[in-house]
Amino acid sequence: MLFIICFISLNVHIFSIDYMYNDEKFYKFLSFLSLFTFFMAFMVTSSNVVQFFVGWEGIGLSSYLLINF
Repeated sequence: MLFIICFISLNVHIFSIDYMYNDEKFYKFLSFLSLFTFFMAFMVTSSNVVQFFVGWEGIGLSSYLLINF
């Protein structure tokens, strides 16, 4: 699962860099997208319910932040 997440997120990052390059909030968008990828990988590699919950909530937070774009 971690390989699939990293592969899909790499493709999304490449597409997003090309699509959002001229936007004034480009770096903010990339940081939110990277945060989303981090929490997705964190959730998949979690070893207990608490870590899973932190990853789940982090994905929700970063999704909320990405909605602005």
